[in-house]
Amino acid sequence: MSILPFRKEDRQAIIFIGIQASGKTTFYKKEMYDGGYIHISLDILHTRNREAEKLEKCVRSNKSFVIDNTNPTKSDRTKYIQLAKQHGYHIIGLFFQSKVKDCIKRNEQRDGNIPSKAIAATSNKLEMPSKSEGFDELYFVKICNNDFEITKWEG
Repeated sequence: MSILPFRKEDRQAIIFIGIQASGKTTFYKKEMYDGGYIHISLDILHTRNREAEKLEKCVRSNKSFVIDNTNPTKSDRTKYIQLAKQHGYHIIGLFFQSKVKDCIKRNEQRDGNIPSKAIAATSNKLEMPSKSEGFDELYFVKICNNDFEITKWEG
């Protein structure tokens, strides 16, 4: 049973925000993979060009998608929000709350881990998202007792 506080609909753009190893991809696999959301991740696609091509296919075919990148700054998120708005998408932001030390620990336990300095650097430039960026809905996601907990963003 899904813990998502929203129902999947056509033309939803879900934008993940959070530092590396904060649970974004695990959350996608556990909560959204079977829901028909197209997964768009630079970790998998490796280039911005491939990412742009996949996004373009999604919006041309009105498919709902998830942007599974760190997206730490407003400017990182803007390009996705603008594209989604232009095509009439409902835009939902999921902010993955996590402590740097917890992410470093999780990172050490996974294949292809990244330097701890990179996690700290992303954390240092992390900007809290806001509805003024163009999000229709915002939620906090955190890991509690090895499970995910979602709360609506108030404010």
